[in-house]
Amino acid sequence: MAFDLANALRMASEWANVRRPRALLLPHDNPDPDSLAAAAGLSLLLEKQGIECTIGMAGIIGRAENRAMVRVLRFDLKPFENLDLDSFGIVALLDTQPGTGNNSLPPHRLPDIVIDHHPTRPLSLTVPWCDIRPEFGGSCTIVWRYLKQAGIELSADLATAFLYGIKTETRDLGRECGPHEREAYLELSAQADHTKLYAITNPKLSREHFVAMDRACRRAICWGELLAVNLGSVPYPDLVAEIAELMLAYEKARYCLCLGEYEGQVFLSIRSEDEDSHAGELIRRVVGSKGAAGGHGMSAGGRLHQTVRNDTELKVLYDEVVGNMVAELSISQPPVPLL
Repeated sequence: MAFDLANALRMASEWANVRRPRALLLPHDNPDPDSLAAAAGLSLLLEKQGIECTIGMAGIIGRAENRAMVRVLRFDLKPFENLDLDSFGIVALLDTQPGTGNNSLPPHRLPDIVIDHHPTRPLSLTVPWCDIRPEFGGSCTIVWRYLKQAGIELSADLATAFLYGIKTETRDLGRECGPHEREAYLELSAQADHTKLYAITNPKLSREHFVAMDRACRRAICWGELLAVNLGSVPYPDLVAEIAELMLAYEKARYCLCLGEYEGQVFLSIRSEDEDSHAGELIRRVVGSKGAAGGHGMSAGGRLHQTVRNDTELKVLYDEVVGNMVAELSISQPPVPLL
């Protein structure tokens, strides 16, 4: 059943009257453009109902393009660890859900709002405002439709944020997108500031980026249609997904699995060129009870529960994860180095 925006706005109006009219909007940890654009759009919608909004951020924004998005579009993000959760009468999760392990909302604090495009988690169904649409290509598309249906005009900066969120999440409408994304893409293209969009999509890259690319090429192993990479220590968690996307371009790779360590935490990412690969389900089977993971058709990511202290411990976990992946894909070919 489609989510009823009128009921949601009535709910927001009631919250503004009976609760402290302050809302914390929380994207997933290490937020990406889709989650940030969704948070910015929901902030505008709720503020029109008289609710003061704060966008919280847990983790870091490491990818150069994402940092440029925050800087160029002047996003006001507040570090989650500096916020008093009890001071907010409303908490919203954007592009994430309770129980997924990829957001910093404490387990004892259920959100009041969940907006996401990943498969539904059981706890989300207990949330008053729950709008989860796996048929959508991005969470920001859902929020964009709210604003469109409510007749709320977008600034050029917010239109640019929405457009960039859809561009990155769907790889310019080439991955996991439907009519909703195509409609939004066309309308937003006419409203966005393309000078700012260019500045976001063409940032200068750090030395660490090229070091990671070199390491990925030297360490990559081909198991038939699977390309697997142990990146070792990475300067920011997003780099694991970034490298997975880049390495999937290898001509013989149908799947790419990347794993890396950041401050003792082990992150992994899966990318596939097959729309029917069900990457989210695949990564949950690969990780099992050893971590938290999720995603959708062609992309997925996760984090292992076990922390590591050195490359040797990381290699043990990497070998286990790759072994599980090889088994899940029924690969019989022996491993061969990429270079």
